[in-house]
Amino acid sequence: MGVDMHTTHHLGADLGAKFFYNVTELSDEAKLLSKAMGKYNLRAQPDRSQLFSVYSPDSKAAIAISITPFSGEDRSVEGGLSVSEGGHAQAVIVRLKGTVITGFIHLTAANGELLESEHGIDELRGSGDQVDMVVRDRHIQAIAERVGKVKSARPLIEIEPAQVRSMASVSYNRLLGDDFSRSVHSGKEIEELQSNTSIVSEIGLFVLFRTDGSSCCSCSCSCWGSSSCSSSYVK
Repeated sequence: MGVDMHTTHHLGADLGAKFFYNVTELSDEAKLLSKAMGKYNLRAQPDRSQLFSVYSPDSKAAIAISITPFSGEDRSVEGGLSVSEGGHAQAVIVRLKGTVITGFIHLTAANGELLESEHGIDELRGSGDQVDMVVRDRHIQAIAERVGKVKSARPLIEIEPAQVRSMASVSYNRLLGDDFSRSVHSGKEIEELQSNTSIVSEIGLFVLFRTDGSSCCSCSCSCWGSSSCSSSYVK
């Protein structure tokens, strides 16, 4: 049975910045990953943060998740940091050739240590003829598990692949449509970048499936750490 998309709510960027600042202040994982992205000359853009509320039918709990873009002068690399209400964080840096995503770096933390793994899009997508979404998801899961699971430092709730796809797709396209993107990309470039939506969603699934503790296995997206969703981080 598929997940009802009403379980994933996009709360926008207005609350995203407040959430990012408040939860990052308390999250050692987010601080570590932010610092790591700084080594690639990528800086956080909190005012563009996209905030989501996600309900897990399996865990019978909801959680707030923010996805914050990281950008720099070098347009061949762009980053994203996902932080949950409980402080669990994951990050992705994508490599671009023009407007085409050619690879990505997954950054995560384990026992206070930074872990990085780099992957090509060809590796992620396999033969490229996997039209069936279930088959494609299984391929991505196999790749992620071969790289190795990353154990979260805190309890997690279950996030379904369909929810990850939804968050990745919505946040990516909202960011492409904002004032910042329009100031650095032409209309033609934005249209070409939008064609990467499915790849961005699949990168999110890779992160989901790498996180230990999920039975469906772990945007920047995963089983995310917390037991409930509150508004304390956006007050």
